[in-house]
Formats: sequence, C-alpha cells, structure tokens
Amino acid sequence: MKMIWAIIRPEYSQKVIDALEKTGISAMTRLNVTGHGTEMGITAGMVNYSEIPKEMLMLVLPDIDVARAVRIISTMAKTWQKENPGLGAIGDGKIFVTYVEDAYTIRTAENRRERTGSSGKNR
Repeated sequence: MKMIWAIIRPEYSQKVIDALEKTGISAMTRLNVTGHGTEMGITAGMVNYSEIPKEMLMLVLPDIDVARAVRIISTMAKTWQKENPGLGAIGDGKIFVTYVEDAYTIRTAENRRERTGSSGKNR
C-alpha cells in the first residue's frame, strides 16, 4: 500500500480528479496549500510572491494502482506549452510516493491488514 501526494496547479485539480474517478480511483483528500518550488515564486515588477496557491491530492492505493494513478496525475496536471509540447511548464507540480504501513478505519477500529488478511510485507 502506498500514499501519493500530488501538488498541482488549482486550475487542473478537477480535471485530474475526474480522470482518476473514470478509472475507479475515487478515494482521496483534497487540500488547498501554498508554496513554491525551484521557481521561487512569481515576480511581478519589483514584487516577488513566494507563496503560490496550489492544491494537494492525497491518495492511498494498493501498490498495483500506483503507476496508473501517477501516470494519470502527471498527464492531466501538465500545462500544455506550444513552444515545448509534452514538457509542461515550471510550477506544474510534484508527485511524491511513500509507503503506508497500515491504515485504520475510525468507525470500525478495523485496520487494513486485518480486513485484507495481508501481512503488510508485500511492498
């Protein structure tokens, strides 16, 4: 089981969510965040805006679904550039993938390993 953290431009978030849902990936958390990457923000005239609005999608998926989800997110969140087709633009975002040891359902106190019968060792 893995967690995907996708930080993307807010104007692309619904497009990404719709594409994920079409493939059966619908459980996620959506957060409004601010920050900047290597571009160090936006400069307008003499003012630098270092906190750029982004959205973060958090998904926990079985290992088998991770590559497909990453491919969908990276494809749908990429800014199309006429001068650089296929490359996107600075500030399009970042996707992080981490291991999830276990997950618990608050309502039932059940953990994912108990529900699936998995030992949790198949990373």
